[in-house]
Amino acid sequence: MSNYVDPLIFRELQDSEVLPAPSGVRLRIMQMCQQEDIALPDLVAQVQGDPVLAGRLIQIANIPNINKGRMVASVNVELLLMVGLQAVRQMALAISLTESARRGDCTEFDYDAFWSRATAMACAGQALGDLMQVAPPAEMFTIGLLADIGRLALASARPKRYGEILRSGVTGLALRQAEQQAFGFDHLALAAAMMQDWLFPGLFCEAVLHHEAADHSGLDEEDRQQRLVRLLELAGCVADICVADDAARSTLLPHLLTLGERFELPSSSLEYLCGRVSWDWSEWGAMLKVPTRVLREIGPELAAAAMQPG
Repeated sequence: MSNYVDPLIFRELQDSEVLPAPSGVRLRIMQMCQQEDIALPDLVAQVQGDPVLAGRLIQIANIPNINKGRMVASVNVELLLMVGLQAVRQMALAISLTESARRGDCTEFDYDAFWSRATAMACAGQALGDLMQVAPPAEMFTIGLLADIGRLALASARPKRYGEILRSGVTGLALRQAEQQAFGFDHLALAAAMMQDWLFPGLFCEAVLHHEAADHSGLDEEDRQQRLVRLLELAGCVADICVADDAARSTLLPHLLTLGERFELPSSSLEYLCGRVSWDWSEWGAMLKVPTRVLREIGPELAAAAMQPG
């Protein structure tokens, strides 16, 4: 039962089978991860049969903050326990969506641009999860990837009406207001409702709900929930920098510095963050056939942005 979208409307959307959803082997993996009496060797066999998922889990397992022993080279029971079944389930969901929901009937919706930014935000979420340890890196990757999934869902479920909204050129708050007026909910509420239906913890659903307007979440800045909202906000800014052209990128850097200050991240750390995300993003782009590129060095531009008056 959705807490974010009218339950009757959400059920109607689900019953119409137009919302993005997992299927096949990855759906089976998700279901197995939810079983109380799961047979881990059987789960290993399922994951081994999915090269993309297996490769991603091996990469996550070798993050230093997770793996403090020898490097992992294959999927086995120890790897699944190290990463966590929750993270395995979420990663299976995320990869299933990126491969299945690549085209649709909403001609005004840029599917390639959507997945390009979503993948960049996922990489930024993982890097920040590793750096700040507010939430596990594997889960931050998935949350970053799904943070904007409500826009894809609206393009899938209401292609004509949503296309009209997109054609008007509205963005940000104006876009959310137009969605609310047209559908009774906006893309953030729909994303949170979908994540809740996929059994994501409420902490992550709330982070997605508020991350585009973090200043107005109503949460205390010292609360872990708000720190997660802010982390997702920062991941979104890094993603915007990744997908922006060179001219637009420079206008985003002052905001990046402001968001970084909330986590006491100096410009050198932000430079490293953007560089790391850029490389991860390009690797994921090659794997998932998502348009990406490696960013040029942004250190000088960050230094110039830091010198700008308040």
